[in-house]
Amino acid sequence: MIVCATVVKNGMVLLVKHSDPRKPDYDKWLLPAGKVESLEAPEEALHREIMEETGLKIKIVRRVAEHVDPYTGDRLLNFLCLPVTSRIKASSELAETMWFDRREIQMLRDIHPGLRRFLINGLKGDAFRG
Repeated sequence: MIVCATVVKNGMVLLVKHSDPRKPDYDKWLLPAGKVESLEAPEEALHREIMEETGLKIKIVRRVAEHVDPYTGDRLLNFLCLPVTSRIKASSELAETMWFDRREIQMLRDIHPGLRRFLINGLKGDAFRG
């Protein structure tokens, strides 16, 4: 199982790009995410993964989606989150981290179409006000 965070702040969503060209989603903007370890609750895994990848502490608001990851075929749980801390310290796993507003997300070329649709249409408007 994979958990991912839709982290929102001031009308923007945090997206990341992996640094490893061997990853199937390399060079695509993604939500920060990671695998749930054995005996770990999804929420625990989410806090751990977001801290490891971005250095952010988060507050989980609610689960917003569950589907099959288009790159790995794994079950994916997506949580709406607010950052508790503001300084991003990206790990070596990430090539880039950036905050995008709704208009910028519509213009992105290097994002999975399903993620774009989710961020533009699937999230309620109040999510972008986080």
